Amino acid sequence: MISSRRRFCAFLTFGLLFTGCAQQEPAKDTASTPTTATAPSEAISSLKIGLITPGKINDKGWSQLASDSVEKIKGEIAGTETVPAIEDPGQANVAGAARDLAKKGCNLIFFHASEYDDAAATVAKEFPKTYFVVVGGRSTGANLTPIQFQAGEATYLAGMLAGGMTKTGKVACVGGSEIPIVKEAFASFEKGVKAARADAEVKIVFTGSGDDIAKAKQQAQALLDSGVDVLHHNANAAGQGVAQAVTDKADAMFIGANAPQDDLATPKNLGSFLVDAQAAYLLVAKAVKAGKVPYSMDPNTMGAFRYGLKDKVVGLHYNEKFAGKVSDELKAKIAAAEADIIAGKVAP
Repeated sequence: MISSRRRFCAFLTFGLLFTGCAQQEPAKDTASTPTTATAPSEAISSLKIGLITPGKINDKGWSQLASDSVEKIKGEIAGTETVPAIEDPGQANVAGAARDLAKKGCNLIFFHASEYDDAAATVAKEFPKTYFVVVGGRSTGANLTPIQFQAGEATYLAGMLAGGMTKTGKVACVGGSEIPIVKEAFASFEKGVKAARADAEVKIVFTGSGDDIAKAKQQAQALLDSGVDVLHHNANAAGQGVAQAVTDKADAMFIGANAPQDDLATPKNLGSFLVDAQAAYLLVAKAVKAGKVPYSMDPNTMGAFRYGLKDKVVGLHYNEKFAGKVSDELKAKIAAAEADIIAGKVAP
């Protein structure tokens, strides 16, 4: 189980496993099984990386993970260049943003949102010498591949933590945009809650935006007033509003998302589910640079980079600043569930 920022940021063993920020849909070439055989593409002498994010890169959450990940690549792979990230371009402008990056000479472009999948698929055909990588995507092509995180494996564990800690039996999730990845992550979280406490009630709401901190706080306050005592978010910057509501409510508890968010709602923060984007981005960049990327049975179509608990790219982080106590018994149950997920005995 991932238990510290140091471990969270460590370079991890490469394995093809991920399927979504909560069991995402498989790549559209589902008739084939991706492999890691040497691709028919050529190695790249040096990388020039572009990035498109759905939010601001200082959001202390999902979009910042992407920016930090690109910086990690730059620090690890000699000769790598980067261009400034294109932040929250709006769905209609994603394709244009990608074209601009490709015209600037970027040979590897990351799209840090599953909803950018169609735009990436369109632009990839126009720039065959550029690699397009969509986090949480489904489409594949000769130069297009998704990174598919099995984040549902981690949110299931976070749900068990919530279910084991709630005193009222009422738990809730606050999301930003209502997109499949987040909805699936919450579904796995709910399964985890009920695995720990079968009679627990889980409510799920969405702000409609990952930037609306005020609305997230308002929704969180309403949930807390209804008897919810554990709140989990997957709302990017808007998660700060959830943390503020928890801070103001007696006996409320908080679970963060994507990165160790220990400084939110301290000391009421139980922990966070983690997606080690830095490890995944670095593995992908090294594979692309070497010309060794996952290919499907069709040697002209890329497969997907997949990572989960087995690869230690997702996990559950306990917050050492939590003022209460997570019992050893509950931690043991969660550890056993993690082992069962990795072994294929439990489907999150």
